[in-house]
Amino acid sequence: MSAENSQQTNPEQPEKKGLPNKVYFKIMGYLLTAAWVGFILAASGGDTNHPLFDYIFVVPLAGCIMGMIIERIIANNTGDDRP
Repeated sequence: MSAENSQQTNPEQPEKKGLPNKVYFKIMGYLLTAAWVGFILAASGGDTNHPLFDYIFVVPLAGCIMGMIIERIIANNTGDDRP
């Protein structure tokens, strides 16, 4: 009988542990940046005088800024760091 009393039952589900959205956006940004740089290097043949090479850093920078804005919107709309 004392064994039954010592067992505690928690009817609530345990909180799921996961990474915050900021980490997911950062990982996605790294992968997309690497893919973009790889694409530019393959398309231009590594030639820095190629016109496409002008966008090697501008596009990832714009993507980073857009990702931060989207992450902030998600955080504000959900009221939490993770929807």
